[in-house]
Amino acid sequence: MEFNHMPKEVFLGLGSNQGDSVSILRLAAWELSEISECEILGSSIWKTTPEGFSESVPDFFNAVVRIITDMTPEKLLDFVLSIETQLGRSSSQKFCHYRSRLIDIDIIDFGGLISDSDQLTLPHPRAHLRQFVLRPLLEISPDFKFPNMRESLEYLLDLAEDNRMSRISPLILSE
Repeated sequence: MEFNHMPKEVFLGLGSNQGDSVSILRLAAWELSEISECEILGSSIWKTTPEGFSESVPDFFNAVVRIITDMTPEKLLDFVLSIETQLGRSSSQKFCHYRSRLIDIDIIDFGGLISDSDQLTLPHPRAHLRQFVLRPLLEISPDFKFPNMRESLEYLLDLAEDNRMSRISPLILSE
């Protein structure tokens, strides 16, 4: 795929339900800020009641960040996977859905790019169905629309899974 190396606005979803999840999400955001060409923008951290799990699991903590980068989607994916590993996620957890995890970082949208490769599908194929993505995304980018959809975030939220969510604290702490 030919890639234009102009800086792109990228949204990433962060999630954790093991360990000190709030601190883990903040560390992940800090690592992502290292590659952003401008100040990282982060939603609040949201606590979400898990659904779709066969056993009882701890609540999830989720957030969305916006970065600006000139990396390719594949390079960003490699960087994201390295952050997950650095923060303690094992390689056996990488492709398992509905598992407890120390950290999960998903590329939600990469500058409006629509792509489906063996490595990466853009935009994220299930992001529009998940309140734990839509609520934080609405908080930091209220006019955002997925590039393959016309619906607003508010409309998608009305259709999304009904997870119980509560706002916890800011993701990005002021210096």
